[in-house]
Amino acid sequence: MPANSSSPRALLRPLTMAVLLATASSSLPALANDNETAPAPGTSVTEWSYSSESGDSANGPEHWGDLTPGYAECASGARQSPIDIDSQSRPLDETGPKLDYHSPLLVTRDTGHTLQIEGASGNTMTLDGTPYTLSQVHLHVPSEHAIDGKRAAMEIHLVHTTPEGKLAVLAVLVEEGHDNLALSRLLSRLPQRGLSETLTSGLSANLLLPREHAGWQYSGSLTTPPCSEPVTWFVMKSPIEASRSQIDAYLEWQGGENSRPLQR
Repeated sequence: MPANSSSPRALLRPLTMAVLLATASSSLPALANDNETAPAPGTSVTEWSYSSESGDSANGPEHWGDLTPGYAECASGARQSPIDIDSQSRPLDETGPKLDYHSPLLVTRDTGHTLQIEGASGNTMTLDGTPYTLSQVHLHVPSEHAIDGKRAAMEIHLVHTTPEGKLAVLAVLVEEGHDNLALSRLLSRLPQRGLSETLTSGLSANLLLPREHAGWQYSGSLTTPPCSEPVTWFVMKSPIEASRSQIDAYLEWQGGENSRPLQR
């Protein structure tokens, strides 16, 4: 989806990301700051954007696979995400993954492409018998996945990993509706460009989830460069709500939409 490439915030993105990538340190090098912003190991740092062809962007989603060999999978991959989920033909997991989120989220961070929320270790998700640890949470506007051709107003990604480097992402759709308490707390601590903010009190990841955990599981990819495969996705069927003003507030801070077009 296109970003507003003419905004001051958008113009500062390349400089912001250069600083972030030069200074960031992480115990998950394949994930970098938000698991979806780092080039593949061994490649050079290459800036990318969400600007579309209509924005005359040379580094938008249509060109990600050509920017550097490390991003080639964005164009050549066989299981790219996000996707349009056909609820009639794709099997629904009625119970969902086993979630144990008891450690607080503590920090909001501007990665240059999204708002990332980080916290203490200890939060886990068990999917198909494999335990994953929650590494971070981030936001996309509008949603990246669609259900029966319809995209939601926002999508929350809860990114999990294993010590062996396996990735699993829990996706929560956000529909326009009532104010969301958890999102209000995050919006109250939006960081300045390239910086981070500490939440005044810890936020439980459980507050970002719907009551019902049924959803669809599939094998896909990261939704930003290097678009690595495979990634195990679980897209929850039931959405949560956020008000129009909250969605607009995030969109203004972000400087434009930050969602990859549907891949299949």
